[in-house]
Amino acid sequence: MRFAYVLVLPGVHMLDLAGPLQVLSTVSELGIGQLSVQCVGPHPSVQAFQGLDLGRIETLPARVKGRDLVVVIGSKLQDSLMASQPWRDAAAWLRGMFTGSKAPDTTVAAVCTGAFLLGDAGLLDGRLCTTHHAFIRKLRARHPNASVIDNRVFVCDGNIWTSAGVASGIDMALRLVAETFGDEAAIRVARENVVPFRRFSDDPQLDPQYQSRSHGNQLIHAVQDAISRNLEVSVSDPRFARGFAISVRHLSRVFAVETGLTPKQYQLALRMARARKLLTASNLSVEEISLKSGFSSVQAFRSCWNKIETMPPSRYRESNSTRKT
Repeated sequence: MRFAYVLVLPGVHMLDLAGPLQVLSTVSELGIGQLSVQCVGPHPSVQAFQGLDLGRIETLPARVKGRDLVVVIGSKLQDSLMASQPWRDAAAWLRGMFTGSKAPDTTVAAVCTGAFLLGDAGLLDGRLCTTHHAFIRKLRARHPNASVIDNRVFVCDGNIWTSAGVASGIDMALRLVAETFGDEAAIRVARENVVPFRRFSDDPQLDPQYQSRSHGNQLIHAVQDAISRNLEVSVSDPRFARGFAISVRHLSRVFAVETGLTPKQYQLALRMARARKLLTASNLSVEEISLKSGFSSVQAFRSCWNKIETMPPSRYRESNSTRKT
């Protein structure tokens, strides 16, 4: 992803716009990737529903590439807006750009009532989608060929994403960042903006080093980073806690409150994940794997392994090997 185009229409809701705009802009700010974020629309300026005048809106691009992103921001949904020239122009642009056999496989996302614009452009036919709970019935009535789902924060169907709106646009934007730049990047963006990187029931499972990261405690994030970097460190050693200007007891208490785990439990989860990966992707012996995974001895590794896994390491390797033969 190199360009993210944020489509803005009159009556735009500020939080629908500000949340995704902030998340996407943080990608370049943190040096994660060179992502150019541009607000575009049929007119160079619009008035937000909250009364602010927004200017310097770029013209709708004549070309969008497959790896780009288009985010359609929700506006105050009124009949006058949907009958207006800006609405018709934006729908025509979406239809011309993203329908037909030669349409780029660009990710197109809608925040809140932006789903109605995608529908009018013909992008929701045969798709799963959602919108703000107050407009679910209206979206179903206006676009009967779309499968509108309620009680969802956001919905992804192929390259079409829709969200319930307002703050859920932040969740969707973080998931879009994760899809392109990885979970670690999305967690960094979430931490920078002091918002949780939430997981939902249909999301793929996070690697252990990214689990228990939905809190906003920067101290505990730093501790988790330190454990991830050095799996051999003794988290019960007072010197480890002093590195964060905190006592072992207080660190354990705060860590458990924020993550639901003790530092030792979190570390063991990371060690086991490393061991599983090395077992399935390398020819290393169990002794070598135990040391590279941070265990003090092969006996300590086997003791931990036997408490969690149902098959011995050798059989686990045979059943799950990813090595090329």
